[in-house]
Amino acid sequence: MPPHLPSPALQLQIFGVPLTLVQGRETPLPLKRAVALLAYLAFNTGPVPRAHLVTVLWPDADETRGRARLRRLIYTIEGAVSSRIFSSNNDCLALIAQVVEIDALQFMLFARGAVAAAALDDNALTEASQWVERARRQLLQGIAFGSDIFDDWLKAASIEHERLLARLLERLIDALGRQSDLAPALELAEVLIAQDVYREPSYVLLMQLHARQGHSAGVEAAYTRCADALRAEFGIRPGPQTEKAYLRLTEDLKRVSSNRMVRPNVRFAESRFGVVAYTALGAGEQTLVIAPGFVCQIEIVLEYPPFRALIEALTDRFQVIMFDRRGVGLSERLGATSTPSAMAADIAAILEHAGVPKAWLFGSSEGGMGAMRLAIDHPDRIQGLCLFGSLARGSAAPDYPWALSAGAYGVWLERLSAAWGGPVGIETFAPSEKDDPALRAWWARLVRHAASPGGLETILAGLRDTDMRADLERIAVPTLVMHRRGDRAVRFEAGEHLARNIPGAVWRPLEGDDHFWWCGDSEPVIQAILDFSAHQQD
Repeated sequence: MPPHLPSPALQLQIFGVPLTLVQGRETPLPLKRAVALLAYLAFNTGPVPRAHLVTVLWPDADETRGRARLRRLIYTIEGAVSSRIFSSNNDCLALIAQVVEIDALQFMLFARGAVAAAALDDNALTEASQWVERARRQLLQGIAFGSDIFDDWLKAASIEHERLLARLLERLIDALGRQSDLAPALELAEVLIAQDVYREPSYVLLMQLHARQGHSAGVEAAYTRCADALRAEFGIRPGPQTEKAYLRLTEDLKRVSSNRMVRPNVRFAESRFGVVAYTALGAGEQTLVIAPGFVCQIEIVLEYPPFRALIEALTDRFQVIMFDRRGVGLSERLGATSTPSAMAADIAAILEHAGVPKAWLFGSSEGGMGAMRLAIDHPDRIQGLCLFGSLARGSAAPDYPWALSAGAYGVWLERLSAAWGGPVGIETFAPSEKDDPALRAWWARLVRHAASPGGLETILAGLRDTDMRADLERIAVPTLVMHRRGDRAVRFEAGEHLARNIPGAVWRPLEGDDHFWWCGDSEPVIQAILDFSAHQQD
């Protein structure tokens, strides 16, 4: 076994607020210049002339007075440490390496070795992660005493340190990505970007990690963040290498996803009201039609991995049909109306075209109104209803206070239209994930392709003017009503109202604040649908 190495007499930690340990015990040094002297000598590879140290530490003092101050400082430091830690030769000063340990120098040695290594084993990955956590802090935080020379040196040392930290981060992120350990890799990529928000290779690395997940929205979000940062600060667009990487990753994802659900087989159902675009996923014995909220685009919606995963969970039981209502997405837009009856007609046309005699309906938000309308008018075509975050009336009334007033509705619609093209309403629809760049980029892209601002007004005007309360008692099919307690778009009481007034409805209150059923804790939603539909078969 190798001989036991004694602990150094002095350990100096200069990441963040400096900390000195003497024989393992914290021992504060009385002067900022004491820490500055130790750090400055530690970062120099050889002895430093005393005259130069005087200039660094006391730039305004004459040499005689400065040398006297330096001697007193050395005496004070070695007295606090109770050990000799300086060596002096030819009027130069140096640290005795064996008795002084500096965390920044230890990091430097490790990081250079890790960056140069052919591969990082598990121990190296663990140590690298630990060093990154420590080395992210500012060097010599709070150490300043009016010396421009020292401040310039510290700035240069900090820049060099940040460069080395960035290289280690890149090495660590790449190693984690190759092991498919993507969650910590993504977190570290955000750390790398936070170091320098204008450094394009960091965004390329983030795009690559999202591509490894098959997450096209994440790739687009990372590229958009890079482009926005460069445009806002410098008025330029990303460089050719970044652009090339973005286009290559996007094309690679398209090729990889060609045999997956990301690119669905879009079909078109003809009706006397116009063409309705839909897709059928899975091969279950039963059919589940998803009636969406106010906008949808059936190709883009499946590009978001969390949404796609939930649909895949449903395809174990069902053939899942998704569609774009008339006026939205790939369906007919000219002359389209937006009412529950219009959506019910769309679903009926799809069932006819797909040869489905009877189906389950899952209606979320406004889609719940269309699903209820079809169940009322054609109960023979419906096995049951599953409603999420839905409502019976689009605007408030004296006896229905759980919606916006007509005036407030108009203001809300104006705000949505003004912000159209971006992640509109995300703070209301998905508050728990409103800061997720991938969700924001995907939602912004979806709404841009789903409808125009003018089309949006038609869609939401139809919702505002709808009142189905008098017809709820006519729903005679098995019905499950789900609603999250903190829903900010459709109040919880609106869900309770549906459950009270639909004969025999099963009421399932859920925890959470998100109106989007695929955000937040979505597992209870999927499980409730599966359990309810299975129970009705028994």
